Amino acid sequence: MSRLRSALAVGLSVLFPGLGHAYLRQWVRALLWAALSISASALLMPEPATSGTVIERATATVEAMSRTETFVLLSVTLFAAIDAFVISVRQANYDPDAVHCPNCGNEIDEELDFCHWCTSRIGEPADEAEGPAT
Repeated sequence: MSRLRSALAVGLSVLFPGLGHAYLRQWVRALLWAALSISASALLMPEPATSGTVIERATATVEAMSRTETFVLLSVTLFAAIDAFVISVRQANYDPDAVHCPNCGNEIDEELDFCHWCTSRIGEPADEAEGPAT
């Protein structure tokens, strides 16, 4: 099931950046990827052709783009797909029974009193963190 979920998330992200993240219920990332894609397209796409069929107009618009513009737009799509894949793999490997850091969310060793990922203290009472009371 996780492979299908990852493939679907990547496919949706290739179709339009942000759709794969919406499928994975990562709403903020979905909005950010969609906004980045739309703004990059608005800034980099040339004026669309106005005559001919839909396919002829799309082909003429793509042919009018420079290599740099094409590279940037394809890079946004590629990075969105990679990000969706990484998130789907993390979600598939998430173990709800394991101990997770309240600060960064990564899985940690139960025996440690700090997170080895973000180095924040685990289980420290709020009174001790603030210092002695006067």
